[in-house]
Amino acid sequence: MIFAKSSVGVEICDGDLRAAIMRSSFGKLRLIGVHQIAGFMGLSEEERKKAVRALFKNHRVPATRVYLALPREQGIVRQVDLPAEMTQKLADVVKFQVETLSPWPLDEIYWDSSHDQPKKNRKLATVTIAIIPRSVLDPWIVFFKSAGIPLSGAALSSLAYAHGSATLWKDSTPNLILHCEQSYVEGVLVSGTRVAALTAPASDGSFDGKSLVDTLLSVAKLSSAQGARFVVCGGNPAAASRDENPRLPIEDAKPESAKDFGPIATSLLPLKGSAFKANLVPSELRHRESQVRLIPTYVLGLLTICMGMALVAREPYQTMLYASRLESEIRTIAPQVSEVADQEDELNQLSARLRAFTATLQGVDHNLEAMRELASIVPPAAFLASYTYQDGGITISGFAPSASEIQSFLESSSMFKSVEFTNSVTREATGKDRFTIKMVVEVPQ
Repeated sequence: MIFAKSSVGVEICDGDLRAAIMRSSFGKLRLIGVHQIAGFMGLSEEERKKAVRALFKNHRVPATRVYLALPREQGIVRQVDLPAEMTQKLADVVKFQVETLSPWPLDEIYWDSSHDQPKKNRKLATVTIAIIPRSVLDPWIVFFKSAGIPLSGAALSSLAYAHGSATLWKDSTPNLILHCEQSYVEGVLVSGTRVAALTAPASDGSFDGKSLVDTLLSVAKLSSAQGARFVVCGGNPAAASRDENPRLPIEDAKPESAKDFGPIATSLLPLKGSAFKANLVPSELRHRESQVRLIPTYVLGLLTICMGMALVAREPYQTMLYASRLESEIRTIAPQVSEVADQEDELNQLSARLRAFTATLQGVDHNLEAMRELASIVPPAAFLASYTYQDGGITISGFAPSASEIQSFLESSSMFKSVEFTNSVTREATGKDRFTIKMVVEVPQ
């Protein structure tokens, strides 16, 4: 997988070899497995190679990014505070510090350094320096290479534990790691960017780290261990049976996985960065994964991306193509459409004129019918002074001996409906009623 990286942390401690396989995918850590070769240091050279090859083969352990952690007594770890502006020329400054700190000549050692990123307005930066004799590390580099598992890096156990705790828990809580074996107890106290480490022999294989913890607190200038995070790991049965360990924030890590904190922390060295990350294998001897074998993967990935982009762009492109064709067709038929639209407007005007003419004719017909009906209904003694016809409605006014009689005559006609006076009837001096009546013409179909 392009975005997934696997690493293997190998720890040599108290005669045993322990290995942890870790995978990082999109920033998430997953524990693949932890394995052990008991009594590893008691085997002959060939038996060790066979055992390591069998472990990697039987458990399908990837032989890339293999990091080795050696006991801290086999090297030196020191921390120095330097002015923050000197981190730009750290290599030259640290080299001078190494000459001062190393009890061995420079041509007989491997060394590396790491430092925290100085914060704004911070004047000092803490630099961690790790030193190991070549005579200690070279045999392991040769051994793993001859076994077909070349090393990509190496570290001292105290720095591996410090890196693991700083990587897994990014809060400000101090971390106290007790690595308990049958013959010794190693304590590592990590507080911020500071690390303190001590190793004490275990009497008769018993587990009692109280005095070691007290000494570590004194070295780290802490008053007590209250509130600190305790991790007890190693091959000592007392450590293996401890159930107060914090659960490791790693996918597929079991509650008891903390007892294998050593190889797990070592496997995190190539995957995460911290102020304690130091690689004692010189750059020219580090095994690097060949990028050539990834070319087919990259090509396939590129083709997949291209196909995805083509699928995404297909719909907008087709829409644009269809729109272009539609626009071309519209331009082609635009003259005919314009002509049809003009003809439609002319037809609408003629239709409106026809409807008006028809309505007028119908109105005239109704008007004549209404006047004829009125002439036959109104008695000779009545006199009509006005007559109005509009939209099927008629309003008449006049004089009659009895206005109510005129209303009765009109209501008896089948042509007039809704006959009613529009105002009050008044009696004239001549003895006749003055009236105004409105009605609706209803011509039989």
